[in-house]
Amino acid sequence: MEVVIVVLRPKQGLASQEFRHSRYEVLLLDNKMSPADSARPSKFLPKFSTDSLEEEPREQVLTEVFRITGGIKGERALHVSWSHASLPTSHRESLSRFSLYCVPVSPQDKLSKRRLEQGHSNPVFWSLDTVMDAVNNGTVLFPPPTRSFLMHLESWLREKHSRPGVVECLFWPRAEYRIHLTVYNPVFIPSRRPPEGSAANLPPEIQLTANEALAKMLSIEKCDIVIMNPLFGSGLPYNPKVNKVVFNQSWGERPVYNMMPFPTSPVEPRWRDKYPLHASAAEGDVTTVERLLSRGYQHSKKDSISWAPIHYAAWYRSADVVKVLLEAGCSPNLTNSELLTPLHIAAKKGFPDVAQQLVHATTVDLSLRDKDGKRALDVCTSAPGRNMEHQQVANIIQGAQLRPNLTVEVQLMDKSVRHLKLVSGMQTTVQDINQQMLNEFRLPMKYCDIFTIWICSKSLELQLKADHRLMEELTKWHSRTVEMLTEADPREEEPVFKWRRNAKVSVDTERQINNAKALDLLFHEAYHNYIHGLYPCKDQDVIVFATLLFCIMFPGNASTMNKSFLTNVNNLKELIPASVMRNSNKNPTHWANKIMKEYSSNLQGRDRSSQAVNIPCHIGVNDVGVHIINQQTKQMLHSYKYVEIKWELILEKSTLEIQVERPSRNAASTRIRTRQAGVIDHLMRQLKQLNALPETTFHV
Repeated sequence: MEVVIVVLRPKQGLASQEFRHSRYEVLLLDNKMSPADSARPSKFLPKFSTDSLEEEPREQVLTEVFRITGGIKGERALHVSWSHASLPTSHRESLSRFSLYCVPVSPQDKLSKRRLEQGHSNPVFWSLDTVMDAVNNGTVLFPPPTRSFLMHLESWLREKHSRPGVVECLFWPRAEYRIHLTVYNPVFIPSRRPPEGSAANLPPEIQLTANEALAKMLSIEKCDIVIMNPLFGSGLPYNPKVNKVVFNQSWGERPVYNMMPFPTSPVEPRWRDKYPLHASAAEGDVTTVERLLSRGYQHSKKDSISWAPIHYAAWYRSADVVKVLLEAGCSPNLTNSELLTPLHIAAKKGFPDVAQQLVHATTVDLSLRDKDGKRALDVCTSAPGRNMEHQQVANIIQGAQLRPNLTVEVQLMDKSVRHLKLVSGMQTTVQDINQQMLNEFRLPMKYCDIFTIWICSKSLELQLKADHRLMEELTKWHSRTVEMLTEADPREEEPVFKWRRNAKVSVDTERQINNAKALDLLFHEAYHNYIHGLYPCKDQDVIVFATLLFCIMFPGNASTMNKSFLTNVNNLKELIPASVMRNSNKNPTHWANKIMKEYSSNLQGRDRSSQAVNIPCHIGVNDVGVHIINQQTKQMLHSYKYVEIKWELILEKSTLEIQVERPSRNAASTRIRTRQAGVIDHLMRQLKQLNALPETTFHV
């Protein structure tokens, strides 16, 4: 934070007259320039940097003034606040890092000549009317912050003059300065006594008082910290708010307290007016609770003692209100300042009907402990005055503990759903669910960094970290996450969990994935992002993608029936993003013609499987099978065993066509075009018979 200082010095006879610029002087700095420098003079207000303004920086400001001026001790440091709305629009952001402080000084305070000679910048007191004229006519170059702060200082001083007595208080001498000059301080009488020999003429009581006071002050000097009352004798207006008045009968001139004006404070609103939902929950008023929830009152908001409405409903045995709050999305695991959940309260009070509503909630956590380390079941069994209802609550909780593990629904990008167990109850983390998903699809552990859990609703999608607890994120989605990160109505944001691509995975890492199921999951996510316009692309790219998707839907040659598929608007929406169709204003026939043209010119007659991309590669052949290696990246693209393929040599096209026979394979065929196709065919036929020989690899 940058602290800007305005050292303000009044001229003689300031009093409380109306505001005039000519009655003030302000300290400005400028850099020393050589006589040959013809640039306009530049002046600015003193400033310094500070790491923290958590505490009043009075000492820092006054120390900086003392350093700049070579010895002037400021009267006090006053923070001058300003409204951002009053600042120029272009300066609001740049001035937000500045704090402005005014340091009033006495008319007798002068600058040190030694400081003026040795310093790198020249501090000079300028008449405020001269300074403001220079600001308005531009004869002096002021930095933009200095110009803004000087203009604000003018309005700030004008406002001070409009209030009686404020200006006098502003320039009132320092408390320590007044004490040193007061004639009532007996400590300084010895230093002000007449010439030697005349001290005996002073009254004995004054001499005795002076000696005692001097002894006390000498003892104070040995203290580490001395706190003085700066209001004592300052004349500053001070109206205390008295809580209790005690009359001192021995005080001769007792003040008349009933004539003393006391400030009045606004009446604090009643608790029920400030928290109507809490009050209605405590009263068991179901109708009012439902009405307040429909008007947008937050079901999980806590009051001044950290109780939510559901805590009051549980305490006052309003089971119907508990049910309404739970149905509205309130978490049954909310805790107050003592870490008590509603179930703890029901267990302590012995309310089985309330406990029954709470344990029916699928997200209830029976293992939560209060500040004493007790679970709800422990509270129930050790409650004072324990009766049969406490035992009923204990039976309800024990029965809930015997329920099968809770499950959570996880959606995939291909619109399929998996129901997985919460293996650690309410403490189940993203890492736990991610491991179950890998096991579900028999994916190796290395894919735990490729996929992860997202929590999504209509207006917000967030990727969770591995240590995030799913149920915790679910319960605070409406009350905190959506409200903090969006402007959407939380009631319309229903959260779901999705297993999706980890956003931190690089494209290079994704290209190395060769697992068929992993690629299928990534394809569906890419398709979802493309078709919903999350991957912006040009019209020509859209045509290419739409043609590829068309080929995936109809892997054979495009028949007349398949061509008619493209003229249907609903079918086109599966190939082309709706935003592209809407913005282009092209009819379905236009898109159908473009797709068929792309198909005829670039894709017709080609292998449209996932291996149909023309890639320069090395072909390796051994007694196990044939292996295709990317020539540039040296990555294995495909490896086929002889037992799962059959191949055909098309000599006139220099092509070797490999057909996969295993039904688990997704690829229909792979075509290798090379002049050595005949040699590769011969090697494959020979090495297929040599299973007993050591593995040999040839590169063509």
